[in-house]
Amino acid sequence: MDVAVWYGRRMSEERGRQKLQALSKTLQEKITPSGDALLNRQGLKMIERLARDLTGENAMPGLRVWRDSAGKFRLQRPPRNAEIAVEWQRDIGAMVMTAEKHGQPRTMVRYVYDEAADHFRRMEGEGELYEDLADALVEHLYPEGRG
Repeated sequence: MDVAVWYGRRMSEERGRQKLQALSKTLQEKITPSGDALLNRQGLKMIERLARDLTGENAMPGLRVWRDSAGKFRLQRPPRNAEIAVEWQRDIGAMVMTAEKHGQPRTMVRYVYDEAADHFRRMEGEGELYEDLADALVEHLYPEGRG
């Protein structure tokens, strides 16, 4: 066998191995051992955290939190005819908040996870999930909160 051909094949194999190892490292950073994508885990944890923040001893008076699934909850306050829903949509990798007040059009805002800042920010740029949820609560369910 010609040494140049063998050396060329050896170098090609080495580059291939390095590429596979780099891919493996990237996937290890993005996927947990159980096979869940880390982004999906972040989304589900955020839904859980938000639902927990809205209930318990510091809950807003009269607020009802309906857990539709592990990735979705709805907020209502009787007798107000309005609803806010927050849902993690794994298929698009985004948190979606919809708000609807009787007789008015439904609003929808999408949020993506900003890994550098470790929070969900608006897909369009300005704003983040907690701020927008607080604003939606005042706008739709708690007009008493307007300053």
